[in-house]
Amino acid sequence: MIEPVRARVLVPEWAPTVIPAPYDSLTPDEHARRLAENPDSFAHVAGVPAGSSGHPSEHRRHATRSTQALNRLIGLGAFGDTRAPSLYVQRVEADDCVQHALLGCVRLDAHELRPHEDTQPGRVHGLAVHFSEVGCMSSPVVVTAPRLTAVAAVIEATLAAAEPVESRGSAESNRSSTPLAPLLDTKTVDGARVTLWPAVVAGGEGAGVGLDGPLYIVDGHHRVAAARQAGFSHVLVACAPAEELHLGSFDRELSELHLMPRRVMEMMSVRCDMEEVPDAAAARPRTPGWIGLGVAGRWYRARVRDAGLGSSVSPVPNPATRLDAAFVHDCVLGEIFGVESASDPRIAYRPAAAATSAAPVTILLAPVLLDSVFEVADFGAVMPPKTTCFLPKARSGLLLVRC
Repeated sequence: MIEPVRARVLVPEWAPTVIPAPYDSLTPDEHARRLAENPDSFAHVAGVPAGSSGHPSEHRRHATRSTQALNRLIGLGAFGDTRAPSLYVQRVEADDCVQHALLGCVRLDAHELRPHEDTQPGRVHGLAVHFSEVGCMSSPVVVTAPRLTAVAAVIEATLAAAEPVESRGSAESNRSSTPLAPLLDTKTVDGARVTLWPAVVAGGEGAGVGLDGPLYIVDGHHRVAAARQAGFSHVLVACAPAEELHLGSFDRELSELHLMPRRVMEMMSVRCDMEEVPDAAAARPRTPGWIGLGVAGRWYRARVRDAGLGSSVSPVPNPATRLDAAFVHDCVLGEIFGVESASDPRIAYRPAAAATSAAPVTILLAPVLLDSVFEVADFGAVMPPKTTCFLPKARSGLLLVRC
């Protein structure tokens, strides 16, 4: 069941300045600059410091600053009064795609939220302290499932009610002649358009929506773990139908090259069929099983001949070992470049972009398949860091929900 929430909704006039760009779409310097330029950004409330794995006292200081920033926004009138329990339908138009989601909450002790990513204990602790201090959630955990029959029906009914009267067919003549007005319809600082409506639910306002089975975490693994640690009974979710999820990928950039490029190609050729191409655009893979590689300004396409590491050892192979990202982290980064940890300071993760990287080594991955996400989560395994990149990113600051 996705349950209705008692929430404060962001006042429309404040939306353009309050709703921040997604945190992981910015470099740390860009994030710091935007915070300095905009004291009203919700990033002052929702952000987690880069050193979130540090001493617990740092987490407490940051949580105190977050609470002060939130109280400031509430005092300035950026959020309305707490509304009656309700579900919400959200549309985000960004990254050349559109996504609808049903916003509400799920009980942490009554519903299964299946992860596909690992979490960092330090970051979880920092968020748990933040939740305990602030006492609410605004950044929804994005979830999905192969079948979301009732959720899709609510989204469809809400969007139909929001249509202008002249666009409705004669079969809809019994419906109200006044279209459902959005609570928010705004452009954000990074150019996204976000629209929020009260959901039209068959059971009426205050009713919940049933689910067909477990939910799969798309984005927000650390928030789920932190909510549990903070003792929250519920977690705020944005439940998006699987067909509206758009998967991108992350590039891996290595800041140093300690081998001759020719030696790199020799080692890659042991496991891959290699082909030199003119540029990064030609090297970017479109389907799993291929990776792109930039070394010292030259670009290659590589077809992986053996990505299923360890699959012949276990009678029930871990599906995560068959992923391109597993091959890249274990064989390319590990065996060739000596990167033993995904948190090695020499490696940076960037959302896939058309621009050519100037890094000494750049590795390009194709988007993972959504079926692979479900398969890994059902197996109880986790993917390598930054394997998935779901678009568009969820936005913070639309709702304030006590959990």
